[in-house]
Amino acid sequence: MLVQLRDARDPETGHRHTVKRYESEKVEAGQSWRHTEIFLKPRNSLYAPVVLENARAGDVQVIAEVIEVLGSSPPSP
Repeated sequence: MLVQLRDARDPETGHRHTVKRYESEKVEAGQSWRHTEIFLKPRNSLYAPVVLENARAGDVQVIAEVIEVLGSSPPSP
């Protein structure tokens, strides 16, 4: 996901936008639910995830979602 962080910054870059895998933990709140934590995890395990505790709906905004990575074609002979 390409995510905009409202009140946090990506520790890798210091910027408010990051490309990471999005995961979250939720709890029921009446007939709805709320996030308890949002995890933005990098593919590279050398980097730490961004963890947003007690996350509110406006803390992150998903800008884009990667659906598929297209491979390159081999060069023509």
